[in-house]
Amino acid sequence: MGFRYYPILAAAYIHSILTLSMAMLYAWLDYIVSVLTLSMCEPDFYPTYDEYIADTNSMSLKLNYYGTGVNLIVIQLCLDIPRFLCLSYISVKLPMFLIKKIRNRMKTKLNAEEQMIRKLRREQQLLFRIIRPTSIEMLYVRNLFRSVDQRPSSQSLIARLLPKKIYEWRDDFRFSTRILCVYASIFLLLYFVAIQACIRALPYLEILQILFQEVINVITSIRNPNALLYGNQSKFPFPSLVRPYLFAVFITLTIIVIQLLVFLVNLRRNLFQLYRGNATEVPGRLRSRHVSLATGNIHFAGYFIGYLIWGFILIAVFVSILCIIIEAFITYGDVELVEKLLKTIIPSLLFVLFKQYLNKILSQYVFLQHAGDVLSINNRRILMIFIYFNFFLDAFLGFISSIVRLIKSVVAGIVYMCRLDYAPMGRKLETMDGGFSAYCGFVHTECAHRHPVLLVFVAHLYTQYKMKELTMNLNDKKRSRYIRKWKLAVFLTRNPTIVFFRKAFLNQLHFDEIQTLNEEKNLHPKLSIYARRLSNIQSNGNSKDILDHYIRTRF
Repeated sequence: MGFRYYPILAAAYIHSILTLSMAMLYAWLDYIVSVLTLSMCEPDFYPTYDEYIADTNSMSLKLNYYGTGVNLIVIQLCLDIPRFLCLSYISVKLPMFLIKKIRNRMKTKLNAEEQMIRKLRREQQLLFRIIRPTSIEMLYVRNLFRSVDQRPSSQSLIARLLPKKIYEWRDDFRFSTRILCVYASIFLLLYFVAIQACIRALPYLEILQILFQEVINVITSIRNPNALLYGNQSKFPFPSLVRPYLFAVFITLTIIVIQLLVFLVNLRRNLFQLYRGNATEVPGRLRSRHVSLATGNIHFAGYFIGYLIWGFILIAVFVSILCIIIEAFITYGDVELVEKLLKTIIPSLLFVLFKQYLNKILSQYVFLQHAGDVLSINNRRILMIFIYFNFFLDAFLGFISSIVRLIKSVVAGIVYMCRLDYAPMGRKLETMDGGFSAYCGFVHTECAHRHPVLLVFVAHLYTQYKMKELTMNLNDKKRSRYIRKWKLAVFLTRNPTIVFFRKAFLNQLHFDEIQTLNEEKNLHPKLSIYARRLSNIQSNGNSKDILDHYIRTRF
């Protein structure tokens, strides 16, 4: 896919009439080839002739489950809709770019500034757009010293629809093209994986149910020969897997989408923090870590996709187990194995919770002053006695808490697997996590190259330089040369120490007495003579005489 669609990306980036024309023809040809390929009646879910010869059981299983009608064709159509929508968008957008480019080229009534801007590259034209008062970067600079209450609210439709408690839309921030492309790829991947997971696994769930039931029967028969009742009814019946599996896939998609949206919110907050130089959540940028940050920036998109796929698998397995347990309770009313497990775990958990709440109540109303509003110990002797007797009990509770800690770490690692901004190893060991290091590299690179204040400053300097260059080109070249000379002379008169660092002045230093020495012996006398002359000039105050002589000889 990368080699197939890279020519279109390169042509859109070059953005010339020739490249856009070639990309338009290439996109149309690719669209036609894709349609012809899928019109050869070779859907993904029906087996080919070779598969029919090699494995007739899988073919009959799929045909018995879905039938020979239009079900699989509809499924195949649902799979192909996103891809053809993207190809249709590209096939329409490229001619629009080409027509716009031709219309701009055919415009003849342009002033000198517009003609100059048209000759610039896209990056240079972007700097002219940044300097506009309505640009995103300029809005950020204007709101830089305003509080949240003084900042004007957004008037866009999206800002009115989204609740501010969930996400506050801001006109002075936009996500980069890279993060938008990565998210577009992720949502297309989730759509494709969810349909594939449902369609391809459903015919085999009944076989898996029978297999799991047989395994449970064997295990129960070994432990208790009387476990199987009359009629070959198991004491531990296994429920149907179709409904729990579909619910698990839906819940997994919901969790993944929520995590991705929360990741966007945290990404914007971390970028704003780095814009202000705040390194509370993301480690600061150090010179010794520049190479690792650049490497992490390279790995960001690929790591994001890989962590997402692995997180989808883990969450799906974890949620499937929970859904199967709930399905067993709904279908059979009770599950003996789960009941025994809960009877063993719940008393210990209740005792731990009771002890924790008891400590909180005693700390607030007995051991702290003003009901915990002030961190000042009250009844210190009673506190020391309580700590002495509480030590022996906390040793046992610490063992249980360590087990709970491992369980929480596993659950949090599964749920937050697709979040690169979450470091499961903790703040001290967070750089050992490859995903978090990739996130840090991406965020620091974004801050270094997309800082709004930096872009506005550079755009202002560049536009002023280009406008000055344009006005100078319109004037007489010979006249502008003398003007630059006199401006330089006035500047050097007001700043005489700068003269001593100019190339022409350094060439006038006399080193005739040491020219015969070799290069190693020549370096130290030059530096000593140059330093002595500068010190004499600054101490004697005769910089004006030297400057007058320099201006007379040069101008």
